[in-house]
Amino acid sequence: MKAYDIFSTDKGFFIGKKRVTGIYQTGRRIGIRNGTEKGDEFRLIRDYENKYDERAVKVIGRFGDAIGFIEAKANDDVAFYLDSGCECLGVVTDIDKTGATVGILLDVFCRCDADTMQKLSASYDEYMRSQTKL
Repeated sequence: MKAYDIFSTDKGFFIGKKRVTGIYQTGRRIGIRNGTEKGDEFRLIRDYENKYDERAVKVIGRFGDAIGFIEAKANDDVAFYLDSGCECLGVVTDIDKTGATVGILLDVFCRCDADTMQKLSASYDEYMRSQTKL
């Protein structure tokens, strides 16, 4: 999804659907499986110390525990908005509890004022070009 596709909702600006990964590694798979339902909200924060992904975004549960991460191949826009000072939130839209791990799909929203979001949307493509040159 490109930054210009963003639209506002009652939860903030919708920026896309994102898959949560790393649930198996947290060691809390059963608790997440039993305690997560569609509509649940998770806070998203940057994980600057992640040695595997420089744009890592952690998914935080209601008790402040790490659930997993936004999938690395799709976290660049969320990292950008978090780095820019927006608050981001993920709402569970789909959950698959049948596999060895738990599959969670989130709708991701960013909360900031409309002027800030408009300015950030305009600079997102430039930001991504600069990141790919590194």
